[in-house]
Amino acid sequence: MGITDSAARLAAEADLKGRTTHATHRTTEAVAGVQTAVGQAARAVRDHTPAPVRRATAVAAVAGRTHPRQLVLAAAAVAAAFLVLRGRRDKK
Repeated sequence: MGITDSAARLAAEADLKGRTTHATHRTTEAVAGVQTAVGQAARAVRDHTPAPVRRATAVAAVAGRTHPRQLVLAAAAVAAAFLVLRGRRDKK
């Protein structure tokens, strides 16, 4: 192993642009795979969910987007009620 071999090996290890490009490509492929899996899962859930539930969920999502403050207050009220009821059950 001569000096030229060592220099070539060090140059290959120092090829940051090539290594970065390779890592970016691998990450992009992984993200594409995850997006495909998520899309398939979403389709499966949508296909097995009854239409009335889908409509109610859509209405709730629109209401949550238009009135986020009320949604947070409602969630806090539900959480508080849950904690109070759980506390009463634990004392018995």
